[in-house]
Amino acid sequence: MTRIPSTLRKPSLLSGAATSALLLSLSAAPAFAQTTPTAPADAATPGSAAVQTQAAPADAQANADSGQDIVVTGTIFRRTNTETPSPVSVITAANIEARGLNNTADVIQSISAGNGGSVPQGFGNAFASGAQGVSLRGLSTNSTLVLFDGLRPAYYPLADDGQRSFVDLNTIPGAIIDRVETLRDGASSTYGADAVGGVVNVILKKEIRGISGNVEAGASERGDSGQQRARLTVGYGSLADQGFNFYVSGEYQHQNALFANQREFPYNTKNLSSIQTGGGYTGANGNTNFFAPNTASSSSTTAAVVRPATYTAGNIFSGVPIVGGTYQVLQQGGCAGAVETNIAHSNVNGQYCEQDLVNRYAQILPDQTRFGGTAHLTANIGANAQAYLVGTFYESIIRQDRTPSSLRSNNPAYTYGLVLPATLSNGALNPQNPYAASGQGALIFYRFGDIASTLKNTSKTYRIAGGIDGKFGTDGGWGYTLHGTYMRTDLTQDRTGNINIAGLTQAINTGAYNFVDPTQNTAAVRALISPNQQSKAHSETAEVQGVVTHSFFELPGGPLNVGVGGEFRYENIYDPTPNPGSQFLDINAFSAIGHRYVTSGFFEINAPVLKQLEVNVSGRYDHYSTGFGRFSPKIGAKFTPIRQLAIRGTYSEGFRAPSIPETSGNVIGFVNYTPPKATQDAHGGNSYVGTYSLGLNSVGNPNLKPETSRSFTAGAVFQPVRWLSLTVDYYNIHKKDLIFNPADSTYANTYLNGGTLPAGITVTPNPVDPAFPGLRPTPAFINAAYINGQSLQTSGIDGQISASVPLGNGIKFTSALEGTLILEYKVNTGVNGVYDYLGTLGPYNTTSASGTPRWRANWQNTVEAGPYSLTATTYFTSGYKGYAADYNGVGSCGPNDTPASTYLYNGDVSRVAGNALQCTVKHFLSVDLNGTVKVNDKFSFYMVVQNLFDAKAPFDPNTYGGNNYNPAWAASGIIGRAFKAGANFKF
Repeated sequence: MTRIPSTLRKPSLLSGAATSALLLSLSAAPAFAQTTPTAPADAATPGSAAVQTQAAPADAQANADSGQDIVVTGTIFRRTNTETPSPVSVITAANIEARGLNNTADVIQSISAGNGGSVPQGFGNAFASGAQGVSLRGLSTNSTLVLFDGLRPAYYPLADDGQRSFVDLNTIPGAIIDRVETLRDGASSTYGADAVGGVVNVILKKEIRGISGNVEAGASERGDSGQQRARLTVGYGSLADQGFNFYVSGEYQHQNALFANQREFPYNTKNLSSIQTGGGYTGANGNTNFFAPNTASSSSTTAAVVRPATYTAGNIFSGVPIVGGTYQVLQQGGCAGAVETNIAHSNVNGQYCEQDLVNRYAQILPDQTRFGGTAHLTANIGANAQAYLVGTFYESIIRQDRTPSSLRSNNPAYTYGLVLPATLSNGALNPQNPYAASGQGALIFYRFGDIASTLKNTSKTYRIAGGIDGKFGTDGGWGYTLHGTYMRTDLTQDRTGNINIAGLTQAINTGAYNFVDPTQNTAAVRALISPNQQSKAHSETAEVQGVVTHSFFELPGGPLNVGVGGEFRYENIYDPTPNPGSQFLDINAFSAIGHRYVTSGFFEINAPVLKQLEVNVSGRYDHYSTGFGRFSPKIGAKFTPIRQLAIRGTYSEGFRAPSIPETSGNVIGFVNYTPPKATQDAHGGNSYVGTYSLGLNSVGNPNLKPETSRSFTAGAVFQPVRWLSLTVDYYNIHKKDLIFNPADSTYANTYLNGGTLPAGITVTPNPVDPAFPGLRPTPAFINAAYINGQSLQTSGIDGQISASVPLGNGIKFTSALEGTLILEYKVNTGVNGVYDYLGTLGPYNTTSASGTPRWRANWQNTVEAGPYSLTATTYFTSGYKGYAADYNGVGSCGPNDTPASTYLYNGDVSRVAGNALQCTVKHFLSVDLNGTVKVNDKFSFYMVVQNLFDAKAPFDPNTYGGNNYNPAWAASGIIGRAFKAGANFKF
């Protein structure tokens, strides 16, 4: 291992080696790098692990004391000074183990700066279902850059909400992580696009010797949500003694599915009647919150029919029910004969069956299986260079059970008016239609309970990376790096249970499908209606970058370091529509196909102007083959007036490049929409103008400009004594030219009222109302291309406190507290004014209704006594208001507002007036406990209790991410108290 002579070590204050070493010994990770370099080179790929090696916390003290250089995310220089002008926080492998976290995604999601807009594990209804993405500063997944060893990975083939490209954290193997560094600052001057909210750099271990591994199993206190994990790593060779190291590592992890009906009220039901008081909708049975069948009804697996007001013979999609018509259950025995117990309604409108679809079918966590392997080689090349080569394969399989498909939809075809004909195609009366004898069709409401609806996502990731670091010149004053990577993710989606329109039409016209007694249907008939469907997508990234550095002359504080570099990158996404030809109901028409090349040049100058003052200047120019370029500058400074205090700050400009889905894709989202009263009156109040799902179609725009940002930070690092360190950093980010889709449900009213739509907004209409063919049809889709136009302002404070206190008798206590307070989060829409999202459920769409809580924090405390250690980690997220300014334009929770919830109002069914059921969501706090016993140098055993106090997820009826809870902040509150036990071994 290369050592720097003591005569060359710089004296340092807070940023000095001894200070760094103290912090490296903590079991939690505030803002200091914790690695030991082995390469002799002076240059480094930005944030690269190619010059970093595995180092246990105990070794970090000696390594830091030696004055060796390290690489910190956000700079291209190797340096003895671990504190840069930009705030960087670190979670080491030891921290991960102490917290009992299972995978890379869990580690990254726990970062306090990870605010709204992340893609959590339990959000099964997401476009990118099963994948996980991180969002720093609440700027959504596309404004946080994720790196593997300083290099870009491929995007997940499916974008978040079909728009925001992101890196799936599940593709990162957890067994060989050395540490996770989070740069909480803009970094486009070093990394280019997307590094607006910050950078998460996952750094792999450089050197592993011997055989090591882990086995683990666990389950919740309720006996479900089981999980299993196994890891094995074998390594040989010493970089210091033999000049090389090679290791292979494999891992397997499985998480059992968890269903809503395995949890208690209110997470297991759609019926909240038991907690509603005063004037609520009661229905015929006196206590339910469900609604009678209509064109927007979710219906049930027990078929019900009603006479249509009109019906065009030969067109099974042309029915409209009679206003106040009488419902009739087709199944013999009524609701009592259903597959499961339904709620029967008998009133003036006849009888129909209600069904709690959440309790019967909803899934909280999908069944997940992940496995993969990595081979890693590092070798010293002569005395002045070191090279590495790594290859990884990782597979993730997500299985979801979904609610059975309804035959009523408007995606992609309008089937709300579906009727059973009076006469079948062979001329016989339809035995499924009770009105057939009178020659009338039967408008039908039904879900295919006998056809299982499932989704299986299989993601296979292939990655290879390599590089060389070294130095040259007579005095070795020049350093260089050259690194490259290629990564590809193949995604296969297998669906069952989606309804094929042609097969459904045939089955209804021939009477092949039995709606009266679905148990009589054959496999062939079910396959006709719902054949298995498969779609494939993939993404690729290839990147090559090089850096050259040199120390030119001495300044009062040390040498002036200059580095320049260049990068070439190829990005490709191939995500064709999973529903070609619009054959199936309820498979969203999203797609994104495109590729681009990025050429970049960058520089960095680090000037220790004085012993107490360091100034860093960097800049980068990126040119995209799609037709735009962007220069991103940054300047930072660190001032150390006394040994115990460092003051730092940065100013930077950055950008987010339009994603391939935004430039060449399309996606349709749906919102509930009720036509205005004038339209309802014109149609006689029939079901054609009832509440239905309105599609908002977002179309790619190749002429988009990049989103741009301006950000600055200001902070201080204070270490009054060796065992205590505090950091506080203020951040302020302004983004403009935000990319968004202007399609809005309000334009549906404009269209129906005969108004003029803005340029670029078009309407795709539904079929005309058969009862009123002369009237304007209702809109099926509002179509618009993505545009630039909004701006965003956010600011906040990050704080970290770390302490390490020897208690005597071989007992040591370490503690680390990390928290983020958001001070403002506002979006200027350019049309509707400024929306203030702070402490609310907004931005409703870009955060997947997870909201913007003011506070997030985690606090890790560890006591070590000989072979025993005990770690308690507390996670906290503050409460928030249960509404969003960008959902129905509501910025408050008054009696005449319509916040973002199905259940918010106890008044009339239309939710026009009444009292809010709940306007605020409580905070969530949970504690994990991990106890470890080290039997000897080869074996240790541990037990983890997650959610020690069985904290319940706060009731949140407003978000759509989970049923009455928010999966972004309270996932452990749904699982409840859980236990894991495992063993680590090393030979």
